[in-house]
Amino acid sequence: MDVSEHYIQLRLNFLHVHDEQEVHTTVGELAHHLCCTMRNMNLIMNKFKEYGWVMWNPQRGRGKKSVLVFCVPLLEVVRERFDHLLNGNRIEDAYELASTLPITMRELLMQQVQQQFGLRSNEGAKGRVDTLRIPQNTPFKTLDPTQTAMWGEVFIIAEVFDRLVCYNAERQVCEPSLAMAWESHADGMEWTFYLHKGISFHHGRILDAEDVKFTFDRIISDRSNPCRPLFGSIESIEAYDPLTVHFVLNKPNFMFPDLMSSMCASILPRDVEMNPLHPIGTGPYRLTRHDSKLLVLEAFLAYFRGRAYVDRVEVWQLQQSGRAESIIKHDLFQDVQPRAVQHEMQGGVYMTFNMQKEGPQHDVNFRLAVQQILNSHELSEALGSTNTQAAYSLIRGRVQKQHLTENPGQGELWKQQSEQLDGSAKPALSVKSSLAQAAALLRRSSYQGQMLSLWVEEGEKMEADMLWFAERCRQIGLHICIIPGDPVHAVYQDAFRDCDLIYTGEVFDDHVMLSLVTMYTFRNTLFLIAMNDYWRRELEQECGRVVMIQEPVERLNRLIQLEDRLIQEALLLPTYSFREEHAHHDSLRDYRVAGHGLPDLRRLWVKRRPCAEEEDTSYPVYIPLW
Repeated sequence: MDVSEHYIQLRLNFLHVHDEQEVHTTVGELAHHLCCTMRNMNLIMNKFKEYGWVMWNPQRGRGKKSVLVFCVPLLEVVRERFDHLLNGNRIEDAYELASTLPITMRELLMQQVQQQFGLRSNEGAKGRVDTLRIPQNTPFKTLDPTQTAMWGEVFIIAEVFDRLVCYNAERQVCEPSLAMAWESHADGMEWTFYLHKGISFHHGRILDAEDVKFTFDRIISDRSNPCRPLFGSIESIEAYDPLTVHFVLNKPNFMFPDLMSSMCASILPRDVEMNPLHPIGTGPYRLTRHDSKLLVLEAFLAYFRGRAYVDRVEVWQLQQSGRAESIIKHDLFQDVQPRAVQHEMQGGVYMTFNMQKEGPQHDVNFRLAVQQILNSHELSEALGSTNTQAAYSLIRGRVQKQHLTENPGQGELWKQQSEQLDGSAKPALSVKSSLAQAAALLRRSSYQGQMLSLWVEEGEKMEADMLWFAERCRQIGLHICIIPGDPVHAVYQDAFRDCDLIYTGEVFDDHVMLSLVTMYTFRNTLFLIAMNDYWRRELEQECGRVVMIQEPVERLNRLIQLEDRLIQEALLLPTYSFREEHAHHDSLRDYRVAGHGLPDLRRLWVKRRPCAEEEDTSYPVYIPLW
């Protein structure tokens, strides 16, 4: 252990003592604090004196106590040691040091850690290694593709696994991935997929059709699997030969290739038991470490589409600093002008109700009253920012129709859909609200003046929204208690089961139609967790009818009508959509934000300076915390 760490450890045992204040103690007591012998304690104390950190007046004899004075503030020694660790690229040791300190001191140090993130190029014995470091403050509970509902987890799954097909958001079509081709019967009830040859799993075995069969048998044979309704049309699966797999369905499903692009459809190896925290796939990155502090992905050299450019990805678990994004960005880009990447998130923030619990939320008049109170336009007027926009739907294209021709991610499908939409969407997009209307609806409802609990996803913006909402409720006699909560606990530990109202958000990926079907059928989405059995069946049956429609425009129209029904029933109360802004060093090229709000690692590369071949280089990246 470095002598400065001895000083830090000893000083932490005397936090009640001020600098320059005398402490009466013995060598034995100090040795006990450092878990060392008295002889080593004397050697350590001599080092402390040599550095001018302490004054030490030893006394000999039974019952006599020596005098110790701390001369250097703890924070000064901590900063020096912390900087040394960071400069030596020992971020894990720096993080470990910070975790032992009081929270105010830890907060100051963690601000410095932000500067360690981004892409770093280091020259070593094996040549140049490019490492992308990403901070996040939500732990990974599972990396089982059939279970996960959190976008941080989905990001990892996207890189560790592949699917039979992938969705091209720019062209709005499904394209080959593990399957090089597929075909179906005209009635949409049988689908055959033809696999690429020679695709390796991370543990070395070659993928075959039996792995595909195993993956989907695992889902449809387990009635408790949350994504089983998503693949409920599968009747049977047969591996014709090692490279051909055949699906027989129990009803037409013209979205079947789209479903095969879902993260839930990631292909697993049949010969390895699924470890939900250390999974094995065929993706461009293999998981080599996952613990409470750090998750590490390393490029899979045998990847069938060619190795990834970034060699290593580190996702660090960091406590949220609480600093403004603008300050963090300034610290990261003090000497360079970053490139900004605006990402318009599909989906949005909304309120719903816990229909699993008895209460006034089962009365439509009560829900309509809440809908009037939670007026998205008034909320935006009061608390809006440049990164949010009032919304009346979770489908961004419905809010910004004037931009349809400018958005390549929507293209002709949105334009055709807008032309064909009937008047059913209009009531949901033109709701007039006022506290007077809300009060009248509340009086007609079964609400009896009781205190109701409102679960809100933790975060400064959303908690501020609900303080505004609670004040409006108070003005008409609706009593609300706000309970901030972690969405991870809500999904995996049923954290809002005792709450009445729920304020959260849903982030869609690039395939909006598939995202809507997933939101309404995947049982680990917060929206579906809040619904009762009646509404779960209604949504599953309606989505079952949607996938039977052959024309994509008509399918989307039906999904929009389904959303309108939920809004008119006041079960889904959208408030606003939002965008995120990433910033990165100019040398990072093809930096594109995927649907989950993180960079697409399959495309990212570095344009090095001509003079930088032999030097270590850092390329800052600002990625909003998940």
